[in-house]
Amino acid sequence: MKKLILLNIILTSQFVFGQCDERYQDEIFSDILKTTVEYTDVYDWSSSDTGLDMDIYQAEGDTESNRPLLIFAHGGVYVAGNKDNPTIISLCESFAKRGYVTASIQYRLTSPFSLTAPNASEILTQTLVNSISDMKAAVRYFRKDYAENDNSYGINPNLIFVGGYSAGAITAVHLSAVDEADIPDGLQVFFDNAGGIEGNSGNEGYSSEVSGAISLAGAIQSVSFFDADDEPIVSVHATDDNTVSYGCDYPLQNIDFSVLCGSGEIHNELDALGVLNDLYTLNSGGHAAPITNITQTSVPFISDFLYNIVCENVSVNNKLNSSELKIFPNPAVDVLAIENNTVIEKIVVFDNFGKKVIESDIRDRQSKILIGDLKDGLYHLQLINQSKSVRHKRFIKNTIN
Repeated sequence: MKKLILLNIILTSQFVFGQCDERYQDEIFSDILKTTVEYTDVYDWSSSDTGLDMDIYQAEGDTESNRPLLIFAHGGVYVAGNKDNPTIISLCESFAKRGYVTASIQYRLTSPFSLTAPNASEILTQTLVNSISDMKAAVRYFRKDYAENDNSYGINPNLIFVGGYSAGAITAVHLSAVDEADIPDGLQVFFDNAGGIEGNSGNEGYSSEVSGAISLAGAIQSVSFFDADDEPIVSVHATDDNTVSYGCDYPLQNIDFSVLCGSGEIHNELDALGVLNDLYTLNSGGHAAPITNITQTSVPFISDFLYNIVCENVSVNNKLNSSELKIFPNPAVDVLAIENNTVIEKIVVFDNFGKKVIESDIRDRQSKILIGDLKDGLYHLQLINQSKSVRHKRFIKNTIN
């Protein structure tokens, strides 16, 4: 899967990275604001709870408007749990106090009776794929808000991570790793039932790509899903986990379920592929070990891993917002106007996969580029001026129907 952070990695080679001003590593805020929203109305949580909800956590008094976003999902073997899971709340609050925006999502579950059904493996696989669809809709919800509601949550749309514990971590790892080209024939029917690789859970028209995954006692159905260009993954897992194996085994040690490969195997495979990742191995404590050690081990370890990724990108994105470079209208439909304080020599536009889609040589302080043929979404404009310095801006292509 291509990285949203790929473009930023390209851009950062032109800058000396700054620091995060003490953000994103240690808790610097004390009070938290929680907002509950319905992120999609396509599917209902239950007969008495319409739509799928999530709780969004932000630090009270935090005025930063370019914050990384962490979306977490609870565990529960895909038959139990909700967004009020204490572990997920702890994660959300701890990272919000570090300056992130965080969210705890509800996602569709299946009946507990499914665990003993003759076709339990198929039911749980479909529920996993459904949960990926739901989590992707949550990712798109924030990008939709960024584009259509003036970024009311103050996120950086290029720094969205997904994560969770147990089943929630399994969902996040699959979302991060599985591309349409990765899906084997035996699993294609499950994705077809869920609306394809992007799912059908709502907020269409926006990217569901993420910058990485956070896995507490998580796993993946096959390490063959991983590619050399996958997003970073940070994991915490115990070697004596008998619910979701550290290696490859049947979950819950039940041969009626599909084999899952846990963090130990994921780490080995990503290392072999050269994909940025890290793993904290706990030698005891079983499936609950990442939870029981969440304050002293899991959160600090994850925080340190994310810090380098986040700070490099924040350093670049601070330069994206310079008032010396103006673009308008934003969002734009067919034409984007550009004004700079010095003569512009070249304009390059990248999409959110890091692919160059427009390149134009000019010799003026003002210019216009035609964007009517671009797909709707978020784009990055790179401007090279007369002195060969490089400036950057984000813009939204949003066709008005």
